[in-house]
Amino acid sequence: MTAASTAPVDIRREFVALLPRLRRFALTLSASVDDADELVRAACAKAIIKGQCPTDDNPSAPWLFQLIRRVSSDMAKKRKPKPREPAGETRDKAGTEQQHAVLAMPAGQASAFLLVEIEGFSYTEAAEILGIPTERLASHLCAARLSFAARDATSAKRRA
Repeated sequence: MTAASTAPVDIRREFVALLPRLRRFALTLSASVDDADELVRAACAKAIIKGQCPTDDNPSAPWLFQLIRRVSSDMAKKRKPKPREPAGETRDKAGTEQQHAVLAMPAGQASAFLLVEIEGFSYTEAAEILGIPTERLASHLCAARLSFAARDATSAKRRA
């Protein structure tokens, strides 16, 4: 077997390993869980069809996150926006509340927060994935963090 014939299999394996992370990101860009799943499917299919193999200089994770954002933008142009609905429930109540809090943020804030705080991308990488200037990303992160701080202050008052 040649190296060229094994490359798509390696890309697909890497895609499968990234699916939970890609789906989380797609949820910040989508109106529903179904839309997020469709977005991930469309982006991965497009990546496989393009056949662009990520290299050490261009790892696949940021490339796939960018592709999901581009496909999301293309899909948004084709259909009318729907109201966002929270993701399905999980067993961890605190995790569910945090997930709902992130998804309740405006899309720009949710995506920025997820990429930097949860996925661990640098400000520069996250800004590149989202196709925005680093300063705008920092603004989105600040707003998201303030939203969480206000939410925590409110819940602390309720507990007291």
